[in-house]
Formats: sequence, C-alpha cells, structure tokens
Amino acid sequence: MTNALRPWFAVAMAGFMLILASAVQAQAISGPDAAPHADLYARVKLAGFATPVDIRQSGMKTRVDLTAGGVPQSYIADREKGVLINLTATGQNRLALVFPLDRAEGIVPLPLDLSVLARQATLKVVGASMVDGRPCRLMEFIGYLNQSGMVCASSDNIILQMTQKGRREALFEVLDLSMSRQDPKWFRAPPDYQVAVVPGIGGASGEAGAIEQPQPPGVITKPKKP
Repeated sequence: MTNALRPWFAVAMAGFMLILASAVQAQAISGPDAAPHADLYARVKLAGFATPVDIRQSGMKTRVDLTAGGVPQSYIADREKGVLINLTATGQNRLALVFPLDRAEGIVPLPLDLSVLARQATLKVVGASMVDGRPCRLMEFIGYLNQSGMVCASSDNIILQMTQKGRREALFEVLDLSMSRQDPKWFRAPPDYQVAVVPGIGGASGEAGAIEQPQPPGVITKPKKP
C-alpha cells in the first residue's frame, strides 16, 4: 500500500474499532437522496486489499467481512444496541470481542449510502458515468475525512465508486450489489464463538448495559475498572 493511501486506511480501520464521532457539519441532500437504505449486500474492491470486502447493512446494523494478513475477520456495528463486535477465527479458536459503540451516527469508513456522505461533506453533481456496467451520477465531494475527490452514485443512491483527488485508483468500487433483506443472524455473534466484553477502548463510548449479546458457555467478561 502506498504512503498516500495509508492515512485513508488508518482512519478506516480505526473507524471499525472506534467508530469516529462526527467531526464536521454536512451539506445534506434533500428529498429522496436523504433516505438511507434499510437492507443491502455489496461486494467491494478496496484499494490495498488483495481480496474483495463483503458489506451487509440492515437498518442501523452494518457488517464488514474482510481478510487481513490471511486471517478472515468480521466487524459488526449495531447502533441499536450500542455495540461493535469483532469476530476472529484462527484454527479452532473463535473469538468475539464486544466493544461499546456510540449510538449517534459518526463518520463511516466505507460510505455506501449517499445520504451518509451528504451529511459529512459538500457534494456537487458534475456529470454521469458507468461503474461495472451500472449508470451513476458523478459527483465531487469536499470535506469527508478531510479529503476531497469524486464519487459515482446509482439511481438508488448507492455509492458505486469513490476516488481520492489526485489519484487514479479508486479507494473502493462496488463489484456486486443486491438490495435485499439481510438475515438477522449476520449481525449477531455466532453461538460457537467465545465472547469477551470490553468495557471501553480509546475514544469509544457506550453504556455497559447496552451490551446485550448472547453469552455462550465459556464467556470471558472483563471486569470494569473502578
């Protein structure tokens, strides 16, 4: 990964673990562009990753499945319960780390909904284009994660491609997209995972009582420091 891309992905990975608080005010798009999508599945090509990333969304729940260092990992952000779950499976070991998560919407590292980007940046329609055979509106964005660039959004207001200003390679590009109901099981820790509840990490916030994940046998619960 090049030095120019590292700041983006440092923020993206930190975002999965901490979920950044909203740092800037946005110029929102009015009308149908402001409506978030309830359920979707997307397979996304992400710059710097050898294999595509799978993203599932249902209401206030988002799941990201990726492979880093040859190890499959999943990140589940549940804003309804105020928790962030990191699933890791290596050999016979299956661990679910549960962190507190601010229920307020913050900056999303991989914004697929145009409405999310619109609340964090200024957008300007500059034309039309195609991404993997899908027509989309080409827009300039300014102010998202202190960056500027171009995005192309479908008629369903899904961002199909995001490119940082000054770079030819897209930061991410949607390879497959399905606007369909997602099974609730995707947004829970599987029963065969050992669950470790972490009271707090870094700048993350949340109430201990908001952590309502199922506790299978062998649970490790770290005590809250006085």
